[in-house]
Amino acid sequence: MRFRIGGLFLVGVLALSCSPRYVIDHSIPSRHLDLPKDDRAHYDAQTEWWYYTGHLRADDGSEYGFEVTFFKRLTSEDRAPAWLLRVPGHWIKEVGLLGHFAITDIGRKKFHAGQIHNICRKSKADPERLHVAINGWSVEARDGSHLLKASMPNYAIDIKLGTTKPPALHGPGGIVDKGVCKNYYYSYTNMKAEGIIRVGKKTMTVTGKAWMDHEFGSMSLIGKNIGWDWFSIQFDNNTELMLYLIITEGKVAPLSGGTFVSADGSTQHLNLEDFRIVVTDKWTSQKSGATYPAAWEITVVPLDIAIKLEPIMNEQELRLKPVTYWEGAVRIYGMINNETATGKGYVELVGYDEKSSFNKIAP
Repeated sequence: MRFRIGGLFLVGVLALSCSPRYVIDHSIPSRHLDLPKDDRAHYDAQTEWWYYTGHLRADDGSEYGFEVTFFKRLTSEDRAPAWLLRVPGHWIKEVGLLGHFAITDIGRKKFHAGQIHNICRKSKADPERLHVAINGWSVEARDGSHLLKASMPNYAIDIKLGTTKPPALHGPGGIVDKGVCKNYYYSYTNMKAEGIIRVGKKTMTVTGKAWMDHEFGSMSLIGKNIGWDWFSIQFDNNTELMLYLIITEGKVAPLSGGTFVSADGSTQHLNLEDFRIVVTDKWTSQKSGATYPAAWEITVVPLDIAIKLEPIMNEQELRLKPVTYWEGAVRIYGMINNETATGKGYVELVGYDEKSSFNKIAP
């Protein structure tokens, strides 16, 4: 009896000592974003990510697309994998961090992607200012710029991104309703990039343009049959366009939408009925077996925009954990207000690999 009572007492002490440190806020977002303060990490947000994509040109004329993403997940409401007896996730790691890094090597027509996590690695996600790091990968705000570093075999970047426009808030006060959840979402749509890239053993200076997305909230995606098509477009006339289609249970959510950013930084919200996206080609990955859209025609009626998007190359699929997705650099051409329009962008396609999607991740 003493042993049983002692054992129960010990279990109780362990349970209390292992209680989650952070409490997730599942209430509907209501406050307006406060920037740049909200560039920081939020420890009441279940899911959060900082997304950087862009286009670089090196001093030898070679060109590259890049993606660097940091994901943060509070695991207090998750369960560990079955091989860990499905114990509460925060017993293993309460603040999970994951980084993805991809390079589209345009001249060599090669695509490389890698990832890093914070299990048994030094990491941080600062709640006071923008500073997210996992080992040698990091993004940090300093003197009005974002300093971005990431590396993998054969490729590394170390670049400074300067904001040239005010942040674009998606939705009133930066609160966007996607039909499946409400969360905070904003972008720096036109960032000046400069720094270095390492390709193999060669290091080169680069310049270019980047786009940054930051989203956070109680986005309970794990275990859900959900995906999306996301488009970030940087026109050469110094305007930008973001569009997204949320796809749930095989249908486009009616609250899908987007934002147009004018040259002066002012924004215009777009509803689903304001634009039309037509897939004009498809590509099937020989590695995952997933079939993705591979070319698009986009029409935005209120803005008199009619453009075509084509991938720099089809093979830009990231077969990483926990979800396989396509994220690639694209070329843009067409018309805006009866004038020729050109530009570059990035497209993200999630949910096309049925074997590796959010509904395959155990809740």
